[in-house]
Amino acid sequence: MDLAIEPLEKLPVSATDQVFDALYSAVVSVTLPPGAKVSEADIAKQLGVSRQPVRDAFFRLSNLGFLLIRPQRATVITQISLRAVADAVFTRTALEVECLRTAMANAPDRLVETLEANLSLQKDAHSADRDEFHALDEAFHEAICIASGHAHVWTLIRAQKAHLDRIRFLTLSLERRAHVIQDHQSILEEIIGQDFELAEARLRTHIGDVLAVAPEIQKQKPEYFEK
Repeated sequence: MDLAIEPLEKLPVSATDQVFDALYSAVVSVTLPPGAKVSEADIAKQLGVSRQPVRDAFFRLSNLGFLLIRPQRATVITQISLRAVADAVFTRTALEVECLRTAMANAPDRLVETLEANLSLQKDAHSADRDEFHALDEAFHEAICIASGHAHVWTLIRAQKAHLDRIRFLTLSLERRAHVIQDHQSILEEIIGQDFELAEARLRTHIGDVLAVAPEIQKQKPEYFEK
């Protein structure tokens, strides 16, 4: 089976990390769609690595909720759970809003500088491929966690939002990207104005907005979702 995933470059990181990152991106972008069957042997051959790092990456992806691994049965990409999406929104909002509060109190200038640079790149990438824009969207939110002095929080958030990320990626039409950019611009303006309450409110609304668009995505791609 041709999985349409590029062979890996030899980088100064572990093979498992490379395989994990490649598969994580493929699942989020639905290059490997919900319900697709995958095997260690096929992935190893496609990526040009041995089966052990693929096995290790499969285990990590399973822990994130991306893979369903069952003895003597095919390993499959999980379908999207709307319950898991709602849980991820709740967790992400709680953690990221607290990071925003701390960053605005302790490092507002650094936060503004980083977010302005990121937002400029987002505007340039408005018409780029979804992967590039999605990465910049992620970086905007990660920057809030880093500026708070608690960069590890982004790792916690990322571990909770597997189902959420697939819906976010599926919504990234050009119109939706413009909406995301405007949301980010509004959040940044409130940070610059040091209005925490309004910045928090805009961030909460922005993170939770995916819950409003999820039903439409489910209607368009019912096979991607748990029944």
